[in-house]
Amino acid sequence: MNASSLPSASSASSAFSREFDFTERDFERIRNAIRHYAGISLNVSKKDMVYGRLVKRIRSLGLGGFAVYLDLLESPAGRSELELFVNALTTNLTYFFREEHHFPLLAEHLKARAAAGATELRIWCSAASTGEEPYSIAITALEAVSGMARAPRIEVVASDLDTQVLKTAAEGVYAADVLAKLPPGLSARYFDRLPDGRGKAKAALRERLRFCRINLIESPVSWGLKSGFDAIFCRNVMIYFDRATQLEVLNKFAPLLRPDGLLFVGHSENFHQANPRFRLRGKTVYSLEPAAGSAPR
Repeated sequence: MNASSLPSASSASSAFSREFDFTERDFERIRNAIRHYAGISLNVSKKDMVYGRLVKRIRSLGLGGFAVYLDLLESPAGRSELELFVNALTTNLTYFFREEHHFPLLAEHLKARAAAGATELRIWCSAASTGEEPYSIAITALEAVSGMARAPRIEVVASDLDTQVLKTAAEGVYAADVLAKLPPGLSARYFDRLPDGRGKAKAALRERLRFCRINLIESPVSWGLKSGFDAIFCRNVMIYFDRATQLEVLNKFAPLLRPDGLLFVGHSENFHQANPRFRLRGKTVYSLEPAAGSAPR
């Protein structure tokens, strides 16, 4: 989910003819379910969009309507459908080097860590979507340490809530016009051209990434991540959480970062005065506040 973002409702969407009844109670049950399972606060303006997304699941399952579908979701037999339900209600807007001002900052940070003798550089992309963001991160890291006599090992953990987009990301195959938007030289350096014109991430790039499903509102114990990340990217995700959920997620991130680690968020997200554990370092970039009694960085 890059993010776990929900698009604006189309002004024309209310005009379509509905195949199934879709009551206010149905919509409230959906809002409660997506908040419970994914932390997403679904605005009332999204009702038509929700209908359009979920009606496909109802048809696919051969069910009689939304009430029956929601009964299934809430039953033990519907556990496998929950993942598809969440996938249906999240969309994934992303492209290579999106919000490009972040990547020079990341490169500078990683170079400093490598120069200080780091043997490993670890970054977590918590909203991997179809892969453009974590591959951009990995490319930035590789470029940052290129030419070093003892270049540190690079690991990018790429997670998302949506299992379908994670499959696409793990394949690392992109259309030619998508790769054409990469900075000059990077497409040929990091992607092999396939017979159909698409490009596939080279093994040397793919080997730096580890893909996994993570739900940010679940306990960090379930994430299976060790601490010590040099950077965490969580961009354009938390705007869909309410304030309490945002603060909970930020509190979960803090122990996973190195003391000098960086948190990158989206251009419309601002936590400057929301969480005392983080301080603003630059445009939508945060670092941890020094612990009491520690020397300033």
